[in-house]
Amino acid sequence: MFTSTITRRRFLAAGVVALGALGAGPAVADNWPAHAIKLIVSFPPGNAADLIARSFGSALSQRLGQPVVIENKAGAGGVIGVDALVKAAPDGYTFGVSSLSPITIIPAIKKDLPYDPIKNLMPVTLLGQGPLIILVRKDSPIDSVQDLIDQSKANPGKFTYGSLGPGTVSQMNTELFKAASGADLTEIGYKGSAQALIDLVGGHITMMIDGAASSATQIRADTVKALAVTTIQRSALVPEVATLDETGIASLAGFNSFGWIGMFAPVGTPPEIVSRMQTELSLIGQDPAVIKQIHTGGLDVPSPNTPAQFAEFLQRDLARWTKVAQDLNLTSN
Repeated sequence: MFTSTITRRRFLAAGVVALGALGAGPAVADNWPAHAIKLIVSFPPGNAADLIARSFGSALSQRLGQPVVIENKAGAGGVIGVDALVKAAPDGYTFGVSSLSPITIIPAIKKDLPYDPIKNLMPVTLLGQGPLIILVRKDSPIDSVQDLIDQSKANPGKFTYGSLGPGTVSQMNTELFKAASGADLTEIGYKGSAQALIDLVGGHITMMIDGAASSATQIRADTVKALAVTTIQRSALVPEVATLDETGIASLAGFNSFGWIGMFAPVGTPPEIVSRMQTELSLIGQDPAVIKQIHTGGLDVPSPNTPAQFAEFLQRDLARWTKVAQDLNLTSN
C-alpha cells in the first residue's frame, strides 16, 4: 500500500537513481534514440502539460532526429496517465509529462494509488512553472476577491467552483483559498480545464482557480475576469491583476502557490538516457522560440535543473502538500 509520508532520504534516493552511475557500463545514450519516442501526457489537449509537451516535443524531435509522439491519457486528476507511464517498458523510449497533481498532491492525500511516484518514477527535469488565476465570467457582478468572499458568505451554498477533481491543483488551491478567506464555495467536478472554462463563461459555475496556460485563451478573448493571481509576484500574462497578497485581505497575506510541469521516466530507464534527455531539454529551454511559446501560455521556463535537483524540488513540494492535506483534513484511503 502506498504511504503518503515520504522521507527526505527516499526522495533524494530517487534523484540518485536518476543520475545513476554515469560512465559505469556501455554508453547506452550514444545509440539513442533509434526510433520514435513517446511522451505520455497525463492531461487532455489544451492543458498546460499538453502545451509544454508539444512545445518541447517538437524541438526534441528536431534535435534527436526521431519522431516524438504525444499520447494524451487523461483522467482521475492525471493518475491514469502516470499509471500508464510507470507500467511502460523502461527502455528509454517512453517518457511522461505531468503536473504536480498526480505526483505530489494526490499522493499526499490518497493511500490507494496504483503507483508510488517515488519508487516507480525517475525524475528527469522541471520543464515549466506558472501562476494560478482566480477567474469569474466577464459579466459577473463579482469584481474583486473581496466581492467573491462577501457575496459567497451572504449566499451560503449557492456559489460554485470548477474543480478538476480531488487532489488536483485547481481543487487544492480553491480549498486553500476557502480555508484562508472563509469563502463559501461548493465544488463542481470536471475532467479538464477546457470544459470547466466553457461552463464558467456560460454561467454554470461561479468561479474557478486555473493555471494561466489553460485559461490564457479565455483571458485573451475577454470572456472572463481575472480577479487575482495566487503567486507572491504578479504574472507577466496579466500584470495588471493583483496578487492575493496585494488585495489587503489580512487572511490572504503571503499566499503563494504555483503550478509546475515536469518530465519523468519509468524506473529502470538507463540513467545515461535520462541524463541525455535532461541535457537536450535544458538546451531546448534556452531557445527563444520555445521560451516565447511557453510564455504565451502563461508559464515560465525554469533554470536548467538536473534529475537530482528536480528530486529535491519534488521533496519540498510533497512535504508542503502533505501538510496542507493534513491541516485541511483532506486525506483519504
